[in-house]
Amino acid sequence: MRLFYNAPSPYARKVRVLAHELGLADQMTLVAVDPWRDPPELLAATPLAKIPALVVGDTTLTESTAIGEYLLRLAGRPAPDADAALDRAARTGLAQGLIDAGFGLVVESRRPPETQWQGWFDRLRGALDRTVPLVRISGDPEGFGDADLGDVTLACALAYLDFRLPDVPWRSARPDLAGWLDRVSLRPSMVATRA
Repeated sequence: MRLFYNAPSPYARKVRVLAHELGLADQMTLVAVDPWRDPPELLAATPLAKIPALVVGDTTLTESTAIGEYLLRLAGRPAPDADAALDRAARTGLAQGLIDAGFGLVVESRRPPETQWQGWFDRLRGALDRTVPLVRISGDPEGFGDADLGDVTLACALAYLDFRLPDVPWRSARPDLAGWLDRVSLRPSMVATRA
């Protein structure tokens, strides 16, 4: 397996953390790329030029949640029953939304000031402010609940906010999550994937 990634990407970090948690990191060849430059090797793997992109044989998976689901199956993790799957998908979706909104704010802020759209900033910031109170972990206060995709996604989302958007006051709004992130950030999977 080859994983195209960029170290600061929260999307790619999510996949890398999960691979470590599942014991699959050694089976993955990491290919560092700058997706903004359309590297030929990445374009050969996916015309979308998006990271992460996981190449398995002749197949390329894109989208971090799809890759995460594949890794869970590859590691032999059983599919959860319908209720557990619904809960995990809901938690993963909210956490993924935090990543999307945070990433959107970062990208918009890098545009020339005269082309930035305040309405877009406000929409993305509103999404963060509305979502932070709603996100939750699977219940494991010290870890990732048996490599829970929702927990891994949330940890990467919150770490990304700390890294790129330290002015977002999620820590004061959710001290319970701040403590949880501080603990899980010491896990080998999180340390190994820090940008």
